[in-house]
Amino acid sequence: MSVALVTGAAGGLGAAIAARLVEEHAVLLTDIDSGRLAETAAKLAADGARIAHAVCDVSDHSSVRAAFSLAEEQLGEVTALANVAGVGGVLTSFTELTVRQWDRTFAINTRGTFLTCQELLRRRAGRPGAIVNIASIGARLGMETIADYGASKAAVLEMTHAVARAGAPTGLRANAVMPGLIWTDMWRSATERMVANDPAAAGATPEQLFAGFVDRMVPMKRPQTPADIAETVGFLLSDKAANITGQTIAVDGGAVMS
Repeated sequence: MSVALVTGAAGGLGAAIAARLVEEHAVLLTDIDSGRLAETAAKLAADGARIAHAVCDVSDHSSVRAAFSLAEEQLGEVTALANVAGVGGVLTSFTELTVRQWDRTFAINTRGTFLTCQELLRRRAGRPGAIVNIASIGARLGMETIADYGASKAAVLEMTHAVARAGAPTGLRANAVMPGLIWTDMWRSATERMVANDPAAAGATPEQLFAGFVDRMVPMKRPQTPADIAETVGFLLSDKAANITGQTIAVDGGAVMS
């Protein structure tokens, strides 16, 4: 059985992707939230999956190397990677965006993706494998209030192209997935701040605000679910996608069309 490593796997989208991947892989779950990570790993293991887990800060090179080494010790050599760990959702006007917020967003979303991709390519040493990097439709929307998040995810898209070219001669593939509007902790936090700070949102619930975004932005008029994204990731990491690399797939109900 092949081995997949999933970052940001303690909950939400990462946990859903891990749950999908255990159908075809042994999986190492990583996250910085040790409590939720252990709970997610225990649940998947109870269902019969071959699971291990490790606390990992993707922005730290030594932490990333340690996670890959643990996977090799407990499960086998990692051949598939799903980069899900990310931060964002802090709606900030461009002129108020701080250097600290910018740097933190890039440290997790961009440097973290770089470090894990690089580690897999080095360890595979010219052998086949597969990577899926989770980006966001925010990479293409040009929204002023998420300049740090959008830019960090746009960088992930171009990095995916570079990884795909580096791995292509030996069959290591890399693709990116752009999720649309999913009711996650990130969206919950963003809409709660809107309710608290935006007079135009007064009296609305976070759920109502989110539904309004879906109605305005998504032609298919429904939010996306973690399962929607997980199915696409599972396909791209499988042999069924053996001739797909360097591509970006939006799973967003038509919010971004290209």
